[in-house]
This record gives sequence, structure tokens and C-alpha cells, in this order.
Amino acid sequence: MQPHTKSMLGRSSQKGQSSNRTSRNLYVVSAVFFGVFYLFLWLFVEPRLVCHYFEISQKSPFFKTGWLFLQDCLSYPGGLSRYLSAFLTQLCYFSWLGALCITLVAWAIYRFTVSLAAVSSNSPWRVICYIPALLMLMICGRYESPLSTAVAVLVVAFFSVLYEKLSPRLGTARVILFLIFSGVLYYVAGGAALIFIALAALLEYFNRGKAIISVLCLLLGLVVCWLMGVYVFELEKSEIYLYSGPFIPVRQNLQKEKLARVFEGALFVILPVAVLLVNLSGKLVAGKGVSRPAGQGRKDKSSDYFHQEEFKWVIQAVLLVLISVPSVLLSFDRKAKRVVQVSYYTCQRMWPEVLSITRKGNMKRYFPFCNHAVNRALFFTGRLGDEMFAYPQDYHKADLVFCPFKGGNIVFMERTELCLELGLVNVAEKIAHEFLEASDDSPFILSQFALINIVKGQIETARVFLRALSKNLIYGRDAKDLLWRLESDPQLEHDKRIQFLRSVMITEDDVYTDYNENDWLKELLHRNKYNKMAFEYLMAHYLLTRQLDKFVENLPHLDDFGYTSIPRHYQEAILVYIGTTRKDVDLGERGINVETVKQYDEVNKIGKKFSSNERVILKMLAPKFNHTYFFYFAFGASGVTR
Repeated sequence: MQPHTKSMLGRSSQKGQSSNRTSRNLYVVSAVFFGVFYLFLWLFVEPRLVCHYFEISQKSPFFKTGWLFLQDCLSYPGGLSRYLSAFLTQLCYFSWLGALCITLVAWAIYRFTVSLAAVSSNSPWRVICYIPALLMLMICGRYESPLSTAVAVLVVAFFSVLYEKLSPRLGTARVILFLIFSGVLYYVAGGAALIFIALAALLEYFNRGKAIISVLCLLLGLVVCWLMGVYVFELEKSEIYLYSGPFIPVRQNLQKEKLARVFEGALFVILPVAVLLVNLSGKLVAGKGVSRPAGQGRKDKSSDYFHQEEFKWVIQAVLLVLISVPSVLLSFDRKAKRVVQVSYYTCQRMWPEVLSITRKGNMKRYFPFCNHAVNRALFFTGRLGDEMFAYPQDYHKADLVFCPFKGGNIVFMERTELCLELGLVNVAEKIAHEFLEASDDSPFILSQFALINIVKGQIETARVFLRALSKNLIYGRDAKDLLWRLESDPQLEHDKRIQFLRSVMITEDDVYTDYNENDWLKELLHRNKYNKMAFEYLMAHYLLTRQLDKFVENLPHLDDFGYTSIPRHYQEAILVYIGTTRKDVDLGERGINVETVKQYDEVNKIGKKFSSNERVILKMLAPKFNHTYFFYFAFGASGVTR
């Protein structure tokens, strides 16, 4: 064999080995990326929180077992992909499983994107194939579920790859295949069929150079969707091409979080954009190619080429990190996570966790719903009278039972549960009906209606809601168990919680529009003087509104609940009352702690010393006393505020 021939074979072998090493390294990069993707979702984002927010905000239909839900999904374009996405979203109730589902969907879209874009292993454009996965992660970071859009994109990507594999064998018959796939995808994925139409047109133009067929695909695909939308599904003309997509949410009027919608829209269009960019870049590079003089520096340049090939995967990995880390971290909504965590732990009645989460940040920056959740958590942990003002309280938002603002379903949920626990059963039912208008099949609202009707003794009505809830994938088992219990004990006379709620509830008709917090709480206490929650909330209401005369009038109720000592904030309020009115308060056998008296004297001393400058007093008192009622009474705010 001639030396020249040996040299050519050596270079060819070296090039092949380098290519194999690059491919292996790229597989390692993708494995590491999706491994980190899974861990970030599981441990940091926590898909159970995404699932919880999905349940209380109803961004798309809830999955239900049985034929009726499937039949409903089969009745509109994109229903099948919605059916699958609803099923996968319910699995997010378990964070590890939800993270696995989202990761597998993201990985599958990545693989199909690589195949459709036909990106070589050494091309820096391969990084663009990770963009769909990044967008899914960014949607999760806004605590929206990405699966509704991602599943539709995945279905379309699969059919697009299948079409591209079959097309070369079919010749001109591929137009017929294109029409069939367009119709099938419009039915299965709704408006996402436009992605397939765009991909088919791009692939016809770039891969086969068929400009006429490319334009024909675009026109025919749009016509197929139009005909099916108008004559099969009878849609409005404005909805035909966007139905079931991220731009027109299915069967809901809820305003989705704006940035999440931007990410969903980007996920919707990323596949055609990726194919277009990769092919245009290939043509651009080919157009700039230049020839070199034969034999000049051939050996050295060949060696440099192989060296560069071997380490191109490093460049791709660095690019991926530089794109991924800032994108995910900057788009992550820490505020939303904190609020959803509070809502989740409140719904699960995990009171210590509620307090732990709200202590970690300045709650004045967060949704005021958190203050209501904190007060409930303090009551159920027996600390409302001692630690209430260690958390943010606001004189202008002193309503304990009703949030004085519009806050959507998360507020409806809090109001319903709190009114039910206090004994305002009819008020809770009224609020639940308002919740029902926005979330007709929410598992939370179904369970609340069932509980309300059981407490009121309307067992047959409760069974209706329990049967509906029994079709839920997650909560169905508990609903079936409760139905079984109702068969043997129709009034649940052995259920302690039900019996307690019946003992404290107001039986007269309640008018929601005539609500007055003070009157309701007094009526509850009159109905049952052992309603401890009504008592502590009434006392907290008087403290928040600075009605210390009424607060003092109700101190004798401490005997009804067996208080051995006076709660700390009550002691502080008593000292303020005595100091401002010069009236004595009968404390019976209970007394005020020496330390509380010392704090009162110190606050009084500072107040008198700087009486002419309120800002100075605030600055002096805030670091040490902002967790006391002394501070709240003076400035109308408390807790972590500054």
C-alpha cells in the first residue's frame, strides 16, 4: 500500500473515531441535562405545587375516570391531547412521578426536534433542540402546567417524524399522506396541527427542494383545518386555527399568567423555528465556503480539524449552560412558589409548615391571602393569642374571615374552609357556589359541597357530589370510602369532625350580602359559648380594629375555655387599655407577666421621649417590639414590616 493511501486511511479512521467520541459525549451531555432537569423539577419546583395550583385555578379540564369524560374530550378538536395532558397533570400530585412525566415528555420532544432539524452532532445549532425542554421548565417555574401544550407538540412532532420517514418512499402520494395526517392531527391536537403543516412545508423545501409542493402543503393544510373546524366541529371562524392551543384556552375565561402564556406560545412555535434556523444556517455556511490551494499546510490543518471536532461537544455544553441557567433562574417565580406553598399546606391542614414557609420571607411582599392562612395556622396550633402580631397584620386589612380584595379561586378556597370551621355553614355554601361558577369540577369544591351537605344533614345531595368526586384519579378513593361509610352510618354520628361542625353551626338562614364580621362572630359565640375559634377570632378582630373596650368586655369568656393564663397579646392589650383609659380590669386569678409590664414601660418611655417625631419612635421600636401589640396599636402594622 502506498504511503499516500495509508495517510488517507489514517485520516479517515481518525475522523471516524473523533465523530464517535463526539456522539458519545453529546449523549452524556443530554443525559446530564435531563438528569438535572428532573432533579430541579422534583426537588426545587415541586410538581405537587403545580398540580395544586392547577386544581384551584382550573387551567384546563380535570381528568376523570369513566367514559363520559373521554366522550366529552372526543367531541372537540384537540380533545385527545387534552385528555392525555389532564391525566399526566394529575400524576403531578406525587412530585417524583410528576417530575418524571414532564421530563420524559421534554426528552421525547428533544429527540424529535433533533430528528426533524437533522442537526449534525458537531453543529452548535444542536443547542436549539433543548429549547422546548427549557420552555417547559420555565412554564413550571411560573407554577403553570406545561403539559397541555407540550403533549400537543409531542403528538405533532411524532407525526412529523413519521411523515418525513415515509415521504421518500411514497413519491407524489405523500400529498395524500399529508392531507390524512393534517386531518388526524387537527382532531387529535387541535390548533397544534399548524405546527405539522409548517414543518411539512419547510421539509419539502429544504430537504427535497420542492418549492411548489411546499406552498401546496401550506395551502392544503390550512384548507383541511378550515373545513374540519367549520363543517365538522362548527367552530367560530376566529377559533379554527387556534382552538386547543395556548392562545385560546379551552372552555374557560380565566386569565392565565402572562409570562407563562408567552413561554407556552414559544413552545408552540419552536419546532418550525428550529428547522428553519438550522437549514438557513446550513445554507449560509455553504455559501461562504472557500477553496484552499492544494497541498498547502494539509497535514497541520487536518490535525487541527480533528482536534476541533473532538472538542465541539464542549462548546455545545458550555452554550447549553450559558442559555439554560440564566433563563430558568430569571424566569422562576419565587413569589408564586411561596403563595402556592402556603395554599397547599393550608389545604392539607399542615399548620406548622404554613408558619415555617411564611417566616422565611417578608410577607408584606406577598399575597394577603397568606395572612389569613397564618392566622388559621396560629389558631390550630394554639398560638393565635400569643404570636399573631409576630406576623404581618394591617389595620386597613383587618378582616379576618373575608379577604378584602379580589383574589380568585385561592381566596374562595380559604373563605369556604374558614367559614365552615367557624360554623357559618350557609355562608360557606354561598361562597362555594361562587367558586363553582369558575371551577365546575374542581375536586376541592366537590369535596367541600359534599362536606357542607353532610353537616347540614342533606345526605342524598352529598352523595351526588361524592359520586362526581369518586371519578377523580387522586381523590376518588377517599370519596368512595366516604360513600361506603354513609351506607352504614348515614348521619356520620361517630365522626368527631362532623359532630363538632354541627355543634357550632348557625342553623338560621344566613344572608351573605349582609355580612358583618363582628356580628357573625358574636352570633357564633352566642350560639355555642364553647366555640373557641369564634371566641379567638372575635378577640383578634377587636385587637386588629383597636376596639379595646369590647375586647375587655369579652375577657370573662376565658373561663369558658379553661385558660390557665392570659395569652401574651391579650396581656399587652390590657396594659394599653389601662394606660389609655385609666380603668381597672378584673383579671380574676390570672395576672400579667412582669416581662410584659417591663416592655410596656420601655415602649411608653420611648414614646414620651420622642413624642414630637413619630418616625423616630417607629425607628426605635421596630427592631425590638414590632412583634408586639404595643407596636401594632401605635402604628397599625406589625410583624416583619419595616
